[in-house]
Amino acid sequence: MSQSKSKIGIQKIRLNSVDSTNNFAAKLINDGLAEHGSVILAENQTNGRGQRSSEWQSQKAKNILTSFIFKFEALDPEFLFRINAFVSIALIDFLNNYGIDAQIKWPNDIMVNSNKICGILVENKLAGNVLSYSIAGFGLNVNQIEFDRLNNVTSMFLEKNQVFDLDTIWLSIISFFQKWEVFITSKHRAENLHAMYQNNLFGLEEKRQFQVGSEVFEGVIKGVNKHGFLILQIGKETHYFQSKEIVFL
Repeated sequence: MSQSKSKIGIQKIRLNSVDSTNNFAAKLINDGLAEHGSVILAENQTNGRGQRSSEWQSQKAKNILTSFIFKFEALDPEFLFRINAFVSIALIDFLNNYGIDAQIKWPNDIMVNSNKICGILVENKLAGNVLSYSIAGFGLNVNQIEFDRLNNVTSMFLEKNQVFDLDTIWLSIISFFQKWEVFITSKHRAENLHAMYQNNLFGLEEKRQFQVGSEVFEGVIKGVNKHGFLILQIGKETHYFQSKEIVFL
């Protein structure tokens, strides 16, 4: 697949420290200084955000803390989940290239052997029925060894027992985003992207624990539909859940 036409990475911004790369990306957009494909990298985040407003822990200059700005204005807002799938598959492909076998834990984590290596936060801005822009931020654990108060976490160093050059890693990630960008806008390729997302889904066809409100229950993961709803078999019934209404334990 040709990468020459992609504009991802056309504007690269490196920061020493920032509250959140997603916040910085949003400010760039509001100030009219961003374009499709702008990418921000920070050595340190003082207020990194994860899914459900959780804090993202990262030691300074050890990991990749980055946000990508996309303007897929032709994308039907009904299919916003394609962006999550695109980001997830690009990261899976990138990690596979480094000999790390990873999976996607719905809705926004990348796992290696049941340990979290990356957290993703995609934020979309709509103007009526048109997608104005998307910000895809993620923290990828690269050279960090110890994680305070966190269990089931890993890094590229812990998986491969080697120190990685962060700039090389960042540029490599950008190249994989360039590679997979074409799968967003083409309907046929988007179907392939969704199939790849399903095939790489953590816990697929397995019984797992979930929580809705105060209730904890078990369900068998049957997949994720094209709108991003998790498909669970609970007993003999099939249920569909949005990411905001259920917690994957």
